[in-house]
Amino acid sequence: MLTSIGKITKELAIEAHQLREWEKRDWLGDVLKDPDNNNQRVYNDHQIKRIHLIHETIQKQREKGFKRTDFTEVEEKLFEKFGGEVTKRESEMIIHPGSMEKIIEMIGLQQKMMMEMQLQIENLQNKELPAPIDHSQHFEEMKNQLKFSQEREEKLIGLIEKLQDDVEKLKKMPPKSRWKFWGRQ
Repeated sequence: MLTSIGKITKELAIEAHQLREWEKRDWLGDVLKDPDNNNQRVYNDHQIKRIHLIHETIQKQREKGFKRTDFTEVEEKLFEKFGGEVTKRESEMIIHPGSMEKIIEMIGLQQKMMMEMQLQIENLQNKELPAPIDHSQHFEEMKNQLKFSQEREEKLIGLIEKLQDDVEKLKKMPPKSRWKFWGRQ
């Protein structure tokens, strides 16, 4: 569901320019504009959650007597709650936190399937089949599936290595720079 900038500013009693400033700081990601409503900014549910967290953090700072917003604290709170996203720039494919575990799980499952296919292929090769039945088509299909699985495994391993490199680079970045996870410079 999309929420207009007017609705969220009324709800939180803030000015629209504050939301635009948060956008400039890359705290909200890419914000859409509604062509049916004078290109007014609209926010998705995830962005609304982020806006509420930012607003809460700033309000707590005000209650503590802060006159200026501590942007580092806001960014740390956002990072703690929502984590970061790593973007592979060549394909612009977004990899979400926790995806590495899923990829490793997929590779394990794929290896299991490949072993089963290899056993089936060996069994087919060793089996005496009746002369009139030709299984060469199935055999070739299984070989193609095995080849495809091996290629996919190699790609996934490459992706995991790239992700691990990106995570290491992210860990080495100063906290302020770490926030550039939206893929912008």
